[in-house]
Amino acid sequence: MKIAIISKADQFGGGASRVASDLAAVLNAAGHPTDHWLSWAGSPWTPRMRSLYGPFQLPVRAANLAMRRIGFPELIPFELVALLHRGRAWEYDLLHFHDISSAISPQTLLWLSRRRPVVWTIHDCSPFTGGCLYPGSCTRFTSRCGGCPQLGGWPIDSWLDFTGFQQNNKRRLAASGRIHYSWPSAWMASTGYSSGMFSTPPEVIPYGIDLEIFHPHDKKAARSRLGLPSERTIVLLSAGSLMDLRKGVRFALDAIQANRALNPFVLLVGSPNPEIREQLSGLDVHEAGYVGDPRTLASHYAAADVFLFTSLADNLPLTVLETMASGTPMVGYQTGGIPEMVIQDETGFLVPQGDDKGLADALARAILNPDLRQRWAANGIERARRQYSYELFRGKHLALYERLIAARRSPVAPAG
Repeated sequence: MKIAIISKADQFGGGASRVASDLAAVLNAAGHPTDHWLSWAGSPWTPRMRSLYGPFQLPVRAANLAMRRIGFPELIPFELVALLHRGRAWEYDLLHFHDISSAISPQTLLWLSRRRPVVWTIHDCSPFTGGCLYPGSCTRFTSRCGGCPQLGGWPIDSWLDFTGFQQNNKRRLAASGRIHYSWPSAWMASTGYSSGMFSTPPEVIPYGIDLEIFHPHDKKAARSRLGLPSERTIVLLSAGSLMDLRKGVRFALDAIQANRALNPFVLLVGSPNPEIREQLSGLDVHEAGYVGDPRTLASHYAAADVFLFTSLADNLPLTVLETMASGTPMVGYQTGGIPEMVIQDETGFLVPQGDDKGLADALARAILNPDLRQRWAANGIERARRQYSYELFRGKHLALYERLIAARRSPVAPAG
């Protein structure tokens, strides 16, 4: 079985691209030849990485940008040229797509699905909306997109509203019956099915994480290595960009301010920002900045006592899984698929979005009760091992691939 994993980028392209990179790596490690096709990479290219745009990187990027600006993102399948050059796409038994926004056309999936099984993992809402990653309070995607409140923002990138047209293209893709959709969380599946696009039962395959990297460390040793205080209660805030509005960091900052009297030590992991520094004025803060190396990241996670996470829109965020596996329980919002990972008052504590007092009280309870944190941590470590290992992640995908490949090869019985 030879597999093509296809995504916008490698692990430097965000969580969805990182899942694609991880899946390609674990499949190859288990002896299943897997190539990772991507439009750009932040890490050095390896023998198993393939360029989606071939030698035409600059003109294709410029064309994609121009199409987005006029309101028709991913309309033209530029990447098909590289995939079909010398029959490369037909070397694979199955093609598995991940995040395609701003880089890959749905028409590519439709065209390839005529001759090979195609899987599309739904990491965000864009596969069933007119383009937005998360619709928030907007429910137009459940009927027909239009009058989009996110015009001009990435990845729509246009003030011309053709979101209804874009969504119709995705409806035709789903209606073809040739694409197998995979959902990382039951929440994302439920949201997607509310669009009315999908008729087959959802297949939920959660992400997996490397438990050899993300595991409990001796906290004092981890803190010593990182220059963190050994006896303080450390509250972790982590995001690729701490000022990303979708990550809701301002609500976490409010909860910390409400507990200023408890004197928490704040550990910030993510691109630094002077606004956040100012809002934490008077508190003890360590800014780690953006941490790209997984082992260094795991040390930071394991060094903390509580992970405070107030994302406003998320599917199955890897950070929650990684901190859980590292022995740092989460306090935060009941957002997206997070309640599927964090079991209430067993592995952490969640409150509804907008419950400022509930969030502050939950954080205070965690800060003041080390025995409670220890219980949450122990339960979370066990849950990560049982539910989110690479072995399970790989095994569920291989079972899916084998089933779809076998179904495609089976002769179709004559009608009547």
